[in-house]
Amino acid sequence: MILIGQADHRRTRHLLAAAESRSPGLAAAVDVIDWSVALRDPDAVVARLREHAQGGAKIDSPGDSTPLRDALIRHGWRCGGERGPPPAPLAHGEFAHQSLWFAGFADLLHRLGAASPDIVWFNAPQAILAMCDKLECQHRLDAIGAHTPALFGRVERYAEFRERMDAAGTDRAFLKARYGSSAAGVVAYRRHRDGRECAYTSAALVRENGAVRLFNTLRPKRYEDSREIAALIDAIGMQGAYAEAWVSKPRTVGGAHFDLRVVGTAGEPRQWVARAAAHPMTNLHLGNRRVAIDDVLDTEAKQRVVRAVRNAATAFPNACSIGFDLIPTRERAIVIEANAFGDLLPGATAWDGAGTYDDQASWIGRRVLMSTLTKAQAAHA
Repeated sequence: MILIGQADHRRTRHLLAAAESRSPGLAAAVDVIDWSVALRDPDAVVARLREHAQGGAKIDSPGDSTPLRDALIRHGWRCGGERGPPPAPLAHGEFAHQSLWFAGFADLLHRLGAASPDIVWFNAPQAILAMCDKLECQHRLDAIGAHTPALFGRVERYAEFRERMDAAGTDRAFLKARYGSSAAGVVAYRRHRDGRECAYTSAALVRENGAVRLFNTLRPKRYEDSREIAALIDAIGMQGAYAEAWVSKPRTVGGAHFDLRVVGTAGEPRQWVARAAAHPMTNLHLGNRRVAIDDVLDTEAKQRVVRAVRNAATAFPNACSIGFDLIPTRERAIVIEANAFGDLLPGATAWDGAGTYDDQASWIGRRVLMSTLTKAQAAHA
């Protein structure tokens, strides 16, 4: 089996450890190809995929490596015909050139996906790309009848964002980077009739030599100055963004907002995590906390989540594992995102005690066994 990821990343270590735990020697059957190699020599990776097609392949997240992000951005710039000056290298944590990043990432995945029709993918390249394009992801979920926040449309500028809100008749909305990940490039925005407005975001705005730069921050910031908010939304919008309705999250007994991350494997909800925060953004990497599922969901609410995950998974038929973010309400479970790389949930286990990487190790074991049988049958014939 082939794993395209980062050789030294904890995602890779978790997967290999789970594989070895499942069956001694199974980790050695995983051929890890680093993303830097895929960028430098994609033809060689395509050749290895063809050679091991029946063994299966997993494409993992390119992660938060700044050099890798720079390389993908530069590749996207070349794919677009090298229009304008070459993008400057990013500073650590800088949020910029998201559309170029996606263009470079998409080009590589299209090439890998075209390697051979016989490749058995853990998550197929086209499914990964559909989930990494958040707007396309929401369109797919809408198409299969999933309950999702209402879409207000694409946004490039602050004035356009306000116009979208006027058209929807609302004073609260979320702005989301189309090609962001986690909470990157997300703005929870409110305005008041007296002209005051507030933007809560994980993007820190920095003015430097007359230019505006954005940086991801683990401590979300609150902006109330209209000029700063306009600059923030303009900077996100120019990289590709859209607006959607603000869906209020339920609260825990202690008054915190909460939502859910549920990892679905082969369409079945497996690992569940409730994420609680004092503010609208509940992502765990922002310092928020987990709460026990049984403390926030009753039996009927859990059943609604199960139905929602099973239905939402049908929007991505070529994906084995999807991390869904959901808001449970009294009537339904609203799907706010589907994540192709939503499996990094250390400590979260399913009813049978399996974590996300245990489930993946089982998949690897089955693929390696089937590949071995296929080769043995071919040799016997």
